[in-house]
Amino acid sequence: MRTRDDLADPPSTCGWTPDRPDVCPVESDDERAASTASDIVLPIRPRSTYVDGDPLFCLAGEAVLAWNYASLVTHLDPRVPIYGLQASPEPRTIREYATRYLTEIRRIAPHGPYQLLGWSAGGLVAHEIAVRLREAGEHVRIVLLATDPAAPTPAPLSVDGFARLLGADLGSDLGPLADLSAMAAHMVTGHRPAWLPGDLTVCIAGREPDGTDRLDPAATVRNWRPYVEGPVTGYVIDATPDELTTPDLLPEIARILATTPPATC
Repeated sequence: MRTRDDLADPPSTCGWTPDRPDVCPVESDDERAASTASDIVLPIRPRSTYVDGDPLFCLAGEAVLAWNYASLVTHLDPRVPIYGLQASPEPRTIREYATRYLTEIRRIAPHGPYQLLGWSAGGLVAHEIAVRLREAGEHVRIVLLATDPAAPTPAPLSVDGFARLLGADLGSDLGPLADLSAMAAHMVTGHRPAWLPGDLTVCIAGREPDGTDRLDPAATVRNWRPYVEGPVTGYVIDATPDELTTPDLLPEIARILATTPPATC
């Protein structure tokens, strides 16, 4: 049996995290940024002997990079492995992305239980992955952020949007990031979600992108019901869609993740 000291002792955050222990290999910020910008998997808190809980996979959607999810390490059980799934030029549709990501998920954890967290377009990909995993008999906990199957196609992120979501100024010349954001946003067009066995949890932005109150936030729950076999649980959060993965709100998202019951297959 592991003790509390056993869990606290080993370095369990040598992935891409805001605070890396001194015992982690030395890596410059430039080297880290270069590697994570091109890799489809961002190991925020990788699996290890002492990080052996149900892995959480966080999908970036049109945010492209999953750096903003790194703050979850301070709000989730230290035994939970956390990985970001980032945009790539290879897939072109929601289902192609799901196939690509599912290969990586199965490589990291061949069997569940799994946890999925997806923002905006990434939420639609997370839904498709959950469909396939549950149909395969796996247990999956899934939470979507600002993802509505009836919403208009999201706009690619602006320079300010990247700065808000990633907590960093990437400069005015975003180059490939802007292209990937546009591709990720465009893949939502015409996508019809598959039938999801089990339940679904959705975090809904209570305010519009311009900051005004949404008139009917419960519509998101109604829009998901035709695609979900079980209950759809909605949490309305006082934020705009872009703010749902900012550091100030990630503690609330972590609480919802921790209290969402794992689905039965």
